[in-house]
Amino acid sequence: MSDTSSPHRISILPDHLIDQIAAGEVIERPASVVKELIENALDAGATQIDVEIEDAGAGLIRVVDNGCGMSPDDMAFSVLRHATSKISHLDDLSTLITFGFRGEALASIAAVSHLELVSRHRDQDAATLMFWEGGTKTEQRELGAAVGTAATVRHLFFNTPARREFMRAAATETKHLIETVTDFACVQPSAGFSLSIDGRPTILVAPAGSMRDRLADLYGASLTAMLLEFKGGDAELSVRGFAGKPELSRANRDRILTFVNNRRVTALSVAHAATAAYGETIPRGRFPFAVVCIDINPHKVDVNVHPTKREVRFTRDRGVYDLTYYTINKTVFSSTQTAPVMHVKVPEADVHAQSAWLPFGTTPTRDQLPGGIVPQSREAPAQSDEIVPPHGAVSEASSLTTGPPAEPGETAPPGPSVPQRAARPVIADGVSNLWQFRDLYIVAEVGDELWVIDQHTAHERVLFEEILLRAQKRAPETQRLLFPESIDLAAGEWQAYESAVEILTSLGFEVRPFGDRTVLLEGVPTGLRVRNPVILFRRILEDIEIAQRAGGDLTKAAAASAACRSAVMSGDRLKLEEMQALFARLMATDNPFSCPHGRPTMVKIPIIDFDKKFCRA
Repeated sequence: MSDTSSPHRISILPDHLIDQIAAGEVIERPASVVKELIENALDAGATQIDVEIEDAGAGLIRVVDNGCGMSPDDMAFSVLRHATSKISHLDDLSTLITFGFRGEALASIAAVSHLELVSRHRDQDAATLMFWEGGTKTEQRELGAAVGTAATVRHLFFNTPARREFMRAAATETKHLIETVTDFACVQPSAGFSLSIDGRPTILVAPAGSMRDRLADLYGASLTAMLLEFKGGDAELSVRGFAGKPELSRANRDRILTFVNNRRVTALSVAHAATAAYGETIPRGRFPFAVVCIDINPHKVDVNVHPTKREVRFTRDRGVYDLTYYTINKTVFSSTQTAPVMHVKVPEADVHAQSAWLPFGTTPTRDQLPGGIVPQSREAPAQSDEIVPPHGAVSEASSLTTGPPAEPGETAPPGPSVPQRAARPVIADGVSNLWQFRDLYIVAEVGDELWVIDQHTAHERVLFEEILLRAQKRAPETQRLLFPESIDLAAGEWQAYESAVEILTSLGFEVRPFGDRTVLLEGVPTGLRVRNPVILFRRILEDIEIAQRAGGDLTKAAAASAACRSAVMSGDRLKLEEMQALFARLMATDNPFSCPHGRPTMVKIPIIDFDKKFCRA
């Protein structure tokens, strides 16, 4: 005989509790309400959507649209759970092009608020008002109103105080509300949007002719001018959008906006691809500004994997990743990595300087330019066994790949070399007045700009590309050590050495096994300024280990490491011809604006900035 008094007896939950629990899956915060109501408005064909917020959404949320509206019968059904006009069979999920389809939005909102709907269908003469309190309909009557729907939500979570307690500070909730409206406005330029918060207009954008125009309305013309438009793919899968220039990089991913079939989603693989596409143009830990729109056959994407429809699943996830990477990578490197051609007159008697000036757009060879720049210091540098890279120049494997890097848990496929950049514009006035500041920065007058160049990162970029170029041509050049170095390796170092021995050889290292976990280093790539070959080799193996764990390009990781630890350092005084040679070689690289780790090599200051400071403009 069962114990009917047991507190663990199974029972059926009442309908109102079921609705409140279900609402918690869909309505996480006030921004969730706005998202669902805007989606309904867009599905109704609205071309103007107005949002009004009070008390960070806890007091009032009102969304008014000029869509097709609803009849009284449809209004009554719309607040019932799983009532929808979007699907009737399971197969319909694979062809969805609408935002809403679950039939849970209005039901979930009504369950945890006071909901008022006023709607007039375009075929009706009058509008209908219906009111629900905690999911229970309490009022219905006719009134006059324009075609469309106005949804008003008051006292959100009034009957679920625990969930109300989990709401963040008003400033945080308001931030999410603004981001939600901005996201929709961004990808729906044909519709006008407005957002009013506590009676203050916050967003007001009219229908725009293009996404670029809409971005200018939302983010300002100056930022939009720094966005590069990209597009690629085919009818089954395409990607389009805008990628910000590297200068717009941010400390977080919150401005990598991802849309799939115009639906704002969270897709970490797409965000990872967009970030990786910038390669070494932005430092590790920084993220680009990017609007990425994936247009894909509905059969190839599952939008039914999360109650809020915030996440999606692709049948060709790697294909989406690769297309995003290659399209953005090509755009960034062809459009932003440009440098001027410098026409500098060199005294004919200065043979050393003359040999340094090559036709720009070509990469100097060893015969044409000295491989390393030997600095003239104020005093003899102290001998040290340790070469410490400058602050921020730590090798990071994730920014060293040319093909799309592997997503977490994957192995990176082989990728092509860095895309060729666009032709450099010519500056007729050339460069003059080259000098060194604090034995760290090279300052040059270039046309109407003052360029300040970091001598370490500039030399690092030069050495990096020269080493890689020789590796790609399978023509490594080695400078043999006067005394070979025997190096005992730790287990991890030995593993890195074994996995990258061919790569090291292709770069110009001459090294061979010399006993149990011991190698004999007999030569290093030509052009490197090596103070301590043993320290250099160990640091390169360390960076190779990091690249292996991240699925990065081992060749680029090794080349970047060698370049960083062999470049001129802060405090190294350069002669004029050495600065000229470094400047020329930097301008001949594929990416003269950043070192292999994403640090900038130069800052350009236009004369207009000086004129403004001195009240001349």
